[in-house]
Formats: sequence, structure tokens, C-alpha cells
Amino acid sequence: MAKNWISQLNKNFEDLLLIIQAIALVIITLATAFAIVEEAFEMIAKRGIGLANLLLLFLFIEILSMVRQYALGQHELKLKTPLVITVVAVARYLIINMEHLTSKYILLTSIAILILTFALLVSRRVRGLHDEEEEDKLRELELIQKFKDEHIHQFHENLKHVKKDSNPHNEKHVAKVTEPS
Repeated sequence: MAKNWISQLNKNFEDLLLIIQAIALVIITLATAFAIVEEAFEMIAKRGIGLANLLLLFLFIEILSMVRQYALGQHELKLKTPLVITVVAVARYLIINMEHLTSKYILLTSIAILILTFALLVSRRVRGLHDEEEEDKLRELELIQKFKDEHIHQFHENLKHVKKDSNPHNEKHVAKVTEPS
């Protein structure tokens, strides 16, 4: 009786967390959409588009990508997306505030970007840390290679049997060689 009660409480708690996560994802999506529209109006009002504007829009796109990845995936974030967002955010900060920063601060910020980029490179090399799409592509390539290997092996086996059983003057066996089953 106690185990049943605890498992029901656990299920209710998980359901509550999923609801809270879904609400948070909707809020993040709406806030990001609002920020995109606001940035577009700002560019229209200024009648100009700068690199800072484009980088900010790219950040918004990455945030939406992260929300999509979380909502449609297994409710977990891969390391790549937050790293990309951080690299772009730090680069944007550096570009916008370049005039007001000391050379030491610019150097340290550049080193931070380099470290984050290196972390992104390492995360792409370690299996399981990159996006599911990339993992799916790798699995698909492995399956294709396995399929090819199996069929090539089967073709060679069929070819061996044809050579053993065939008579060079018999057209039926020649057809078997050129048309594997």
C-alpha cells in the first residue's frame, strides 16, 4: 500500500514538473518571438542593420533552436547549443563594446571565446554530446555501410556458387553471374 502511494506521488510530481517545463518553454518562446519583433522594429526605425543586430537575431534563433531541441527531444539539452549561444553572445558583447574596453579586457574576452570554441570542438568529437540529428546521421551511415558490406559479401558468396556450378556454354548460369539474386 505504501509503495503504491509513493509511486503515485512520484508520478504526480513528474507530471507537475512536465507542466512547469512546458509553461516555461512557452514563456521563453513567446519572449524570444517578442524580442525578435522588437529588434526588427528597432532596425526599421534606425533604417540600418548592423552586425550587432544580426548577431542578436542569430542568438534569438539559437534560443528557439534550443527550445525546439528540448521540447521535441528527450527533454535534455545537448552541450552544443548553449556553447554556440555563449560564443555568439560573448562575440557580440565584444563587438558592441569594443570602443569602451581596455586592451587587456579585449584580450581576455578573446581568450574566453577561444576556450569556448575549443570546448565546442571537443564536444563535437565526443559521441553523445552533440545533437541527436548528428547522432542519427552517424547511425544511418553505419547502417548503410553494414548493409553494403552484407550485400557485397552475399554477392561474392553467390558468385562463388555460380562459378562452381556453371558451364561456360550454358546461358542460364551466365545470367546468374551478371544478375545477382
